[in-house]
Amino acid sequence: MKCPNCGFSIPTGYHCNNCGVDAYVFAKSRQASVRLYNQALEKANASDLSGAIEELEQSLVFDKNNTSARNLLGLIYCETGRIADALKHWIISTSYKKDHNPAQNYIEALQKNAREMEKYNDAVRLYNQALQYLKQGSDDLAIIQLKKSLDFNPGFIDAYNLMILCCLMEKNYKRARQFVDVVLKKDVNNPAAMRYAAILSDQGITSGKQPKPSKTKQGNSQKVSVLKTDSNPPLPRYKRAEKKGAKVLERRDLIAFGAGILVTAIVLLVLVVPAINDAKDKKIETLQAQVDSFTGETNMTPEEVLEMRTRLETLENENKQLRSEETKQANLELLETAVSQMTDGDYESCVTTLDSIETVGFSDDDLAKYNSVKSTAYPKAADSYYTKGKSAFLSNLYDEAKINLETALKYTNGENFVDDILYYLGMIAMESDDMETAKSYFQQVINDYPDSNQLENTQLAMEQIPDA
Repeated sequence: MKCPNCGFSIPTGYHCNNCGVDAYVFAKSRQASVRLYNQALEKANASDLSGAIEELEQSLVFDKNNTSARNLLGLIYCETGRIADALKHWIISTSYKKDHNPAQNYIEALQKNAREMEKYNDAVRLYNQALQYLKQGSDDLAIIQLKKSLDFNPGFIDAYNLMILCCLMEKNYKRARQFVDVVLKKDVNNPAAMRYAAILSDQGITSGKQPKPSKTKQGNSQKVSVLKTDSNPPLPRYKRAEKKGAKVLERRDLIAFGAGILVTAIVLLVLVVPAINDAKDKKIETLQAQVDSFTGETNMTPEEVLEMRTRLETLENENKQLRSEETKQANLELLETAVSQMTDGDYESCVTTLDSIETVGFSDDDLAKYNSVKSTAYPKAADSYYTKGKSAFLSNLYDEAKINLETALKYTNGENFVDDILYYLGMIAMESDDMETAKSYFQQVINDYPDSNQLENTQLAMEQIPDA
């Protein structure tokens, strides 16, 4: 039989003389891992995420190299708000299988959406703060942190469960039931939510059932207590608000209104202003032709020629001003595009847009806005390009790595990875036998970054260059 671990042909028995494993036990372990993975997949499809997690963790106990199980476990962790655990398993998965591994796409998808990653990080940070506040007995502060955490990450099941606990502590069973329903809709057998549901059932609160509000008679009025946990689950985020006799614009209406203004501005910019410029161009050409045709034998008096020249200069100045305004408006539109790209976390596109902007004619406010976007987007883009470049370098994709690292260097401004960029670019130059360029990069690391973590590697690389 063949060894399932290394492929070596075992002449007799089950012990592999090549890798030393018991082939029978190894094969059985791998089969058990695959079986548990299939069971987990069925549970995940049935929204039993907790059960799927247990099956997948057992699957990895039997075969830690089962990248399919590890990738699915990462996806489920991501779905439940545990982004760090998801990344950990995807990174391990890519270390076991580098080629054609979906985990690499998952990691890249998160890296490209830096703004969402920041939200996830904030959600976890606020959740941890809430835990600390609860340990200190400050349940009101804990509730505030949990509300913010769920706003950043509405899929964070652990935060929901902690909020349910806070609701139970306040005896706010109505809200607790709402949060339990949210969790069980996402994860039908979540252990914590099931325990809380049992507690609520003992109180007579089941799904879709609400407790009777407490009443105290004061004349004909009723007094209803307001608790700190009186907040709905954070979905949906936008609701229709109404005033007396009139409805307030919904968010989509505001977006449509803003889009209408933008379209109008574009129409003016693209159609009206160029048409005005074209008309002035033709008039200028006509006047210029008339001035050029004046030979002294015409019936025009010198005063008329002077008047024509004055009109020509006036039209040229007006035309120049209009064209300048047209260019300025186009650059302001590009600035708004850059702001939108930055808001969406697309820093690479944002800096590309910024590089195409000419700030001539900008007001002080416009310049301040441009510089503010630049100061935020450049470091983020540098970090993004550096991460991609380093990953490509470690995968021996030197052409791709060079492009990304050089782009990262363009946008850096004292970041702590500049020395790493220079070192990697030097190594790429060495791979291309461009020793002069390599020497230049290495010397820059040695001269400018004496405390660099790459200093020793740089010095060793320099020693390998002839006449270094």
